[in-house]
Amino acid sequence: MRQLRVAITAIVAVASALTVPVDSALAVSGGSPTIARGSVTSRTFASPKASPTTTTVPASPTTTTYVPAPGDLITTGASRRECLDPNFADTGLAAIKIAVAKFDSVTNTTVTCLSAYLNAEPNWGLWEHPWITSAQYGYTDWVKAKPRIRQLVLQVDLIPTPLVNVEDPLSWEASCAQGDFNSYATVLGKSLVAAGLENSVLRLGPEMNGIWEEDYVGPTVEEQHLWAECFANEATALREAPGERFLIDWDANACVGNIPFANYYPGNAYVDILGLDIYDVSCLTPKSRQTFKQLSEVRLGITSFENFAAARRKPMSFPEWGLKKYPNGDDPAYIDGMGAIFDRRDVAFETYFNVNVIIRPYLPLGRQTPLALAAFKKWFGNRS
Repeated sequence: MRQLRVAITAIVAVASALTVPVDSALAVSGGSPTIARGSVTSRTFASPKASPTTTTVPASPTTTTYVPAPGDLITTGASRRECLDPNFADTGLAAIKIAVAKFDSVTNTTVTCLSAYLNAEPNWGLWEHPWITSAQYGYTDWVKAKPRIRQLVLQVDLIPTPLVNVEDPLSWEASCAQGDFNSYATVLGKSLVAAGLENSVLRLGPEMNGIWEEDYVGPTVEEQHLWAECFANEATALREAPGERFLIDWDANACVGNIPFANYYPGNAYVDILGLDIYDVSCLTPKSRQTFKQLSEVRLGITSFENFAAARRKPMSFPEWGLKKYPNGDDPAYIDGMGAIFDRRDVAFETYFNVNVIIRPYLPLGRQTPLALAAFKKWFGNRS
């Protein structure tokens, strides 16, 4: 059975600490309860204290949409892979094949990567040996069938559930920053390699600027800097696993938390891809319709993020993005906006959050979204 990615009661208990109201933050982000399955070495790195960049990246005019033919893995460049978060209640390889075939058929795309969540582990042992490595769930066999073009994009919390303390992240961040968790990360890396998942993209501590996340960065600059050191430690330790070819994705929420990206960025040495989760709803006014331009230009929105990534010469990703049932609904302009970024920018991969969760208003592509679906095919569909 799938579990909720966060405990609603934990969110309510700490709501007063948010700079942005909880409902507003959850509305814009994939950090709203999504579904999940399953149960120090001294170093010098780019300081997270650096001031946010003000570099402006001019938009390059585009006249044609180019979607690379599926023939390679996600890279640290404009590989532009199409990923999917399988929306099924069953488990196993057969269910994965059905989910992929359905999405490919509806959207005229070719999925070459699957997204999955390794969060909410109850102890370090299960954190080191996550459910995804078990053949019964089908992910390892799906990758094994075509290992040169298939891979997984895995959400990985920095800590297991018992260490969670969103009201006082220093309770675990200080230990992690000292390297106390490095050995666990290396074992996790070895587990993934042994399962044939050595080419996985690891979204390490994603959506960290959202207070609903178990490894929330914290509201103070001290906490944010320690979080960055923790990330650097675990990224380094993961790469100590023999045979690994992981790509590390540093993945924040758009707009949420009012915390400058630079405050918790660990430095280029520990990051391969810069990810942003952004949904078609404003984090500031979630009940009001917003244009894509308005969503993009909000503080710490897409425009800010593009500049941040360009200044660091890193490719971008959009590991979670998609429509919401309200207020915009079937919104082709949002799809067009995301498609234009995908087409003209240095984007490694994207995952449209094609999940139908009853308690949250995600909007899958299909009969409910004829206009958005047509726009999605135009930008992301296969080219003959």
